[in-house]
Amino acid sequence: MQQRLTYVIIAVLAALVAALVGSLVTVVEGGGPTVVFKTGVATFGGTLTLVLGVMVCLGVVGS
Repeated sequence: MQQRLTYVIIAVLAALVAALVGSLVTVVEGGGPTVVFKTGVATFGGTLTLVLGVMVCLGVVGS
């Protein structure tokens, strides 16, 4: 249980880092605050889904 929780926390942190990088790239390209927020949210959602999906396929988390 403890190890699975650790992997889930790592997945969430990886998704947050990806969202931050996506937002920074949008800022550098000259996007406004709303665009930056939307990019961060979309990147976070996509990355978290992908990382957790891979972990489920590998059997790290899930039943």
